[in-house]
Amino acid sequence: MPTIRDIAKLANVSPATVSRVLNNDETLNVTNETKRRIFEVAEKLSYTKHKHSKRSKSNVKRIAVAHWYTVEQEVNDPYFISIRMGIQHECTENNIAFDILYNDDSLEYNLSKKNYHGVIILGRLPQETIDLIESLFDNIVFAHNVDTRFAYDSVQTDFRALTKDVLHYLMEQGHRKIGYIGGQEITPITLERHVDPRELEYQETMYRSNLYDSKYYKIGEYSIESGYRLANELIQETIHDLPTAIFCGNDSIAIGATRAIQEHGLQIPKDIAIFSVNDIPTLEYTSPSLSTVKIYSEFLGVTATKLLIEQMNNERELSVRVIIPYDLILRESA
Repeated sequence: MPTIRDIAKLANVSPATVSRVLNNDETLNVTNETKRRIFEVAEKLSYTKHKHSKRSKSNVKRIAVAHWYTVEQEVNDPYFISIRMGIQHECTENNIAFDILYNDDSLEYNLSKKNYHGVIILGRLPQETIDLIESLFDNIVFAHNVDTRFAYDSVQTDFRALTKDVLHYLMEQGHRKIGYIGGQEITPITLERHVDPRELEYQETMYRSNLYDSKYYKIGEYSIESGYRLANELIQETIHDLPTAIFCGNDSIAIGATRAIQEHGLQIPKDIAIFSVNDIPTLEYTSPSLSTVKIYSEFLGVTATKLLIEQMNNERELSVRVIIPYDLILRESA
C-alpha cells in the first residue's frame, strides 16, 4: 500500500500537504492543480501493475474526452478523476493520443476544430452538445451516462443496485431508522438538475419496507460542506428520535456528516452508523474508518476506452451497455 511519503515524492509536494489534501483540510491554501495532482498520484499508486505492450509510433489515433465537469469541479470529485485516469491508462497502453475537453465556453469549439477518431462523453452533457458530437463523429461512447436508444455504447454504475444492497445490509444489522443524505448532479453551464438514482432507490426501498420517514431524508450537494450542514440539520430536527444509521450519497458527504455527528457528542457507530459511496483513498484512515461502496471507477474509464477502440477498429456492429461492478467495503462506521 502506498504511503503518504510515496505520494508526496511523485506529486512533488510535502507529506504534510498530501495529508491535508487527502483529508480535505479546508484551511489548506493550495492550487486546484496541486490538489488534482495529489489525487491522481494517490489513485495511480493503487493501480494493479500492467505489463506494457509494445507500441508503434506510426498511425497514432487521437480521441477526445468531452467532460461535463469544469477543471475546478473535477478537482473536488475523485470519482471522475479516477475515471479519467482509467481512460488515460488505456490510451497509453494502446498508443492513442487524447485530449481532455472540460465543460466551458470553448468545449464545442474545441470539439469541432479537430478531426478526432472518436469521443468519450464523460457525464451528462447538455443535449445540444451531444447532438453536435453525434453530427461530427461516428465513434462515441457514453461514460457515467447511458444512451437509451442503444445507438452508441454506454458504460455506467448501477447506483440503484448498490443503494439497495447497502440498505438491505443495514436492515439485516437491525437498523430501522435509516436516514439518507444525498446530492443532485447539476450540468455545468445549463445548471440542469438530474434526479439521482440513489435518492430514488432509497425512497422506494424504504417505502417497500414500511420504513420511510421524511424527517430522515436530506438532499443538498455532493460536498463535505453540504454533508456537514445537512447532518447538523438532521440531528437538530430529530434529536429526540435520531436515526440509527445514515446512508450518504458519496464519501465527501460522509466526511462532513461524520464531523457533524461527532461535534454533537454522538458516537459512530454506537449512536449512528455511517455508510457511503466511492471509497476514496483516505477513508480507511478516518476515525472511525468509514464503510463505503467501492466503485471500480478507473475500470469504468478503461472499459469506455476499450469499447471506443473496438468501434474505431470496426470490430462489431451492435452497440453494448456495460454495468461496472462494485463491492461493499465494511469498516468501523457500520
